[in-house]
Amino acid sequence: MKTILFTNKYAGRPLEIVREELPAGFAICFLSEQTPEALRKEASDADYILAGGRLPITRDALEQAGKLKMIQRSGVGLDSLDLEAIQEKGIPLYVNQGVNAESVAEHALLLILASLRRLPEIDRNTRNGIWKKQEQGIRTAELKGKTVGVVGMGHIARILVELLQPFGVKLLYWNRSRAEEDFERRFGLRYVGLEELLESSDVVTLHCALAPETRHLIREETIARMKPGAILVNTARGGLVDTAALAAALRNGRLSFAALDVHEQEPIPADYALKELDNVILTPHVAGVTADSFRAMMHEALRNIRCFEEGRLEEIEANRYQ
Repeated sequence: MKTILFTNKYAGRPLEIVREELPAGFAICFLSEQTPEALRKEASDADYILAGGRLPITRDALEQAGKLKMIQRSGVGLDSLDLEAIQEKGIPLYVNQGVNAESVAEHALLLILASLRRLPEIDRNTRNGIWKKQEQGIRTAELKGKTVGVVGMGHIARILVELLQPFGVKLLYWNRSRAEEDFERRFGLRYVGLEELLESSDVVTLHCALAPETRHLIREETIARMKPGAILVNTARGGLVDTAALAAALRNGRLSFAALDVHEQEPIPADYALKELDNVILTPHVAGVTADSFRAMMHEALRNIRCFEEGRLEEIEANRYQ
């Protein structure tokens, strides 16, 4: 029986789904602790690693994984993997691109709307008996007519662009490479530089990968270029944003609101600067996880492992990371 080592720990209904999707002939193994040390010690018995996004897959861990045949990501981000070491060791790596893109795009839209309507504040006031309809309402805004700047144009961003169509927004985007002309035309997109996007957007929503060149993409200098009173939404990677700089901008009114599903440190620390601010929405890296998307992620990930084990590589070639 082949062993699949999960770097994420699942319990309750998530674990039930994993077991329901597990192919015959495979055994599940979870780390005793979700730490790099535990991974180094316990990787030696793994035939496959199903890697979550939080725990790093390091060169040291791979050195101990003498039986390892393949690594499968449960999600899509690769910043937790030592890609250089994986390539050097010739370990196949598979990623199901777009498997939870719909879920993340919907969450991004949710955060945009909730930020414009200052939903946490309105909810809190209502629960506390504050019923000042006009006074509260006048501090909120509609999405219609706003300029939304989309940073990155991968699977998630493309779905978000489509979801935004009924709202009558102006759409700008910046990406390392330009999208197809017919895609731009279909959805009314305008390709601009990052500076123009920041200067012109009422809402900036992040959908790019975390890499050395994008770490702290949103920092003091770039925030200074953003439209006064703009909203920042991040459902991509926490390291894209300098937390201290964002907190300062929200305190001094340079930005009106921020909504973050991802954070520089996860779980967030007790002294997290954004926790105490009223003009922030925080969610626990949950954008890509719904009942629907979690099952889809497990189904596709475990299908890849089964196909790999059975030598049916042509069926999963599109999911291999090159």
